[in-house]
Amino acid sequence: MMSAGELESGNAGEPAKLIRQRYREAADIIKKGKMCCLFINDLDAGAGRLGGTTQYTVNNQMVNATLMNIADNPTNVQLP
Repeated sequence: MMSAGELESGNAGEPAKLIRQRYREAADIIKKGKMCCLFINDLDAGAGRLGGTTQYTVNNQMVNATLMNIADNPTNVQLP
């Protein structure tokens, strides 16, 4: 489990990299025959909400793109 607060970073790309790393760790556990899932707690609260509108930053866009890529290609998650 990870918190959406872990996805806050001043460095572009760091939150997306963290998601990929955690996903790969979960995949390694599954390859060993154990059950595992990646749960991001309070993602809706930590995804750049500011007042009544959503603030789209580079990191928010990269997090969304990373999650969509994992959903579309779950067996091909690349780490830089």
